[in-house]
Amino acid sequence: MPNVLLSVVTWNSADSIEACLRSALAQTYTDFELWVVDNASADDTRARVQALAATDARLRLHALPTNTGFCGGHNYALDRTATELVLLVNPDVEMAPDYLARAVAAMHQHPRIGTVCGLLLQTTEPDPRIDSAGMLRRTGGRFGLRLHGQRLSEAGPLARTDVAGADGALPLLRRLCIDDLRVEGAFFDPRFFAHKEDWDVAWRSQLYGWRTVFEPACRALHPRQFLPASLAVRRRLGGALKADAVKNQWLLLVKNTPARQVPAMLVQALPRQVFIIFYLMLFERTSLKALSYVWQHRHGLLASRRLVQARATRPPTAAFEDSPHLPAPRAAAPAPAALPRTGWRPALAPPPLLSICVPTYHRPGLLARALRSLGPLPPEVEVLVSDNSTANDLGGRVARLGLRRQPAGQWRYYRNAPGSTAADNFAACIRRARGHYLYHLHDDDFLRPGGLARLVAELRTSRGQHEVLLFGVDVVDARKRVLRRQYPSHRRWLAPVQALTRVLTDSSWVRIPALVASRAAYLATPPDPAQEDTDDTDLWARFFGQWGVLLVPGCIAAYTVHEGALTTSMFNEHTVELLLRIFTKAQAQGLLPAPRLRQAQAQFFNQFVLAGAYRSLRRHDAATARRVLKLLKLPALQGLPVALRWLPIKLVFNAITWVAALALATEAATLAESL
Repeated sequence: MPNVLLSVVTWNSADSIEACLRSALAQTYTDFELWVVDNASADDTRARVQALAATDARLRLHALPTNTGFCGGHNYALDRTATELVLLVNPDVEMAPDYLARAVAAMHQHPRIGTVCGLLLQTTEPDPRIDSAGMLRRTGGRFGLRLHGQRLSEAGPLARTDVAGADGALPLLRRLCIDDLRVEGAFFDPRFFAHKEDWDVAWRSQLYGWRTVFEPACRALHPRQFLPASLAVRRRLGGALKADAVKNQWLLLVKNTPARQVPAMLVQALPRQVFIIFYLMLFERTSLKALSYVWQHRHGLLASRRLVQARATRPPTAAFEDSPHLPAPRAAAPAPAALPRTGWRPALAPPPLLSICVPTYHRPGLLARALRSLGPLPPEVEVLVSDNSTANDLGGRVARLGLRRQPAGQWRYYRNAPGSTAADNFAACIRRARGHYLYHLHDDDFLRPGGLARLVAELRTSRGQHEVLLFGVDVVDARKRVLRRQYPSHRRWLAPVQALTRVLTDSSWVRIPALVASRAAYLATPPDPAQEDTDDTDLWARFFGQWGVLLVPGCIAAYTVHEGALTTSMFNEHTVELLLRIFTKAQAQGLLPAPRLRQAQAQFFNQFVLAGAYRSLRRHDAATARRVLKLLKLPALQGLPVALRWLPIKLVFNAITWVAALALATEAATLAESL
């Protein structure tokens, strides 16, 4: 896999695209792939790109059927690649041959550097004017081009330094930073389309604790075509671009302003925004649609704000904790002498594609079955057995015996400290795993034949595109008899709102051995220990609410329902209280409209309680079933709307338990009379 992706987004860029691509292909750092994502150009941009692609295998054209803007085009490339670094390249930029080599060397100076930007010049004259040297932060939630318009001689000696952000024309980004900055799965907010999206990224980078470094040795030509702050130039711009400029400033302010800074931001930003509104009313009424857009999309915008601010409250190191430094550049020119590599060290072996986490607790027989089901491990898979057993070492013996034929470097066994809970074990697995994706296979579950091969094949395709995937499973009993086949009907992606609604409606939709999520998703959305044994349901809700989920048809594993399972003892008032916390969180964050959330809650708890009663009735334990059914009479559940779907089943179960209780009372009376 190449080390760097060069992503170019074009739209009617025939005049400049050839010079841009020739400068990219001439870089001294050669370990890259070059994607051109064309937004349905009407000129001969695509033909020019294809002609160059015929001369260099690193260049690929991706022709989109519609114009998705700067944001949509780059998101297309980012979501379909997995390189460690990404250089975003405007189609009107021409890079010096050593631009990429110097930028990569600067990136290696510290793992907290998320972005490197260079010196962009407007002309090739002896003393050119500077287009940008990174960005600076202004008041009112605005950013500006640093040193813009100054002659190079006027700027004085330029040194490497941290800046507020990087101009979107030519920034080098660390993939870990890209993934950390994603909101609802997207790096660039598609609502911005093509203006101020670099401001949005710069602000979010600061909130999350990433550094942006300006490297003056990186130089490129960028003859900027307009100045956003110039009214004279603004009058010559297209209506859509002007409306975007207004809309996107409001998006920036709403999404990124921390709550504690809102009063100060109002003082700074409000006068300018009021002036802009009056200006639009007098001279540019077509741009007033920007304000109506913000109002129409307010719910989605506020949902994005909650995600951004929630991530911003976590420590900056959370994004790259346990993450290795970038590996040494391959096929790259030596770093210039002026760019020392102090503080940087080569990484260990690259992380695997998949970590299979196997939590276990005093069930050596079931653990042996789970490990046998793995079969030979593909080279990009590791296995971690995390054992909470305390009474004996049978789990360790079974793990070592069951994995002895696997490559020594691809499995590890951990014996956890006494007193560790199931939630502790879950968190420990996430902390120890090194894979890009994490998969939890509890000791009482097992993979179906060919399940691991199917899983790995899908993850190879989905890496860089999807953070969360849900496969099919068989629900089986202790004798491995299939009780239910739970497969997605067809391959499709559920957007966050759809996925969250589904998981908060159907209490049994997600079975643990059906779900795979990226390590980045787990680090950004860690389990909540306060949820105790419901931490998995809570985690799925937060996963789906942020990233959505890809549904993959076909069965990979079996989920076992048996007397020793933890879930058999969870149908009680305390578990209901824990599950209610999940809905309270969703309500507080406004992830779903209140009526939809309330309907989902009614469906969820009716299904949950009836499932518990059904399990008891299968064991011919009518007394326990009756106690479980009484959970629906708890004050917190009694006020929920009637879930008509479950009403007939509820009536039948109540009748069964009533008849069973009556029969038991009759039998007791008869026995008393005989005595």
